[in-house]
Amino acid sequence: MKNNKEFIYHVISQIDWNEISESEFYTSDSLTSEGFIHFSYKDQIPGVIERYYKDQTGLLVIKVDVNKLKSNLLLEKVPDNGLFPHLYGKLNLDSVIGVFQILKDENNKVFWSE
Repeated sequence: MKNNKEFIYHVISQIDWNEISESEFYTSDSLTSEGFIHFSYKDQIPGVIERYYKDQTGLLVIKVDVNKLKSNLLLEKVPDNGLFPHLYGKLNLDSVIGVFQILKDENNKVFWSE
């Protein structure tokens, strides 16, 4: 299924971002193990953090302009969680248009400033 939204988001650790931010491309472990890089839409990020990063700190969310991607982006069904964008190839970092620190409020609700 094709994507019809302009921006997608990816959760990454501050440490990993520092290592790759000056590179041309980013690859995640999931590209090797699953064949794609996991992305989300903005409204899906809190659920992703709750499911996969609940107790982690030092996280960032990167905002990507889908019109600048060089790899194939597909929208795919994830059982029990809806449709998610998956990037089948490296992420060209010139498509990243924002990097934001993920924070939690006093009720443990995830937020960031764009």
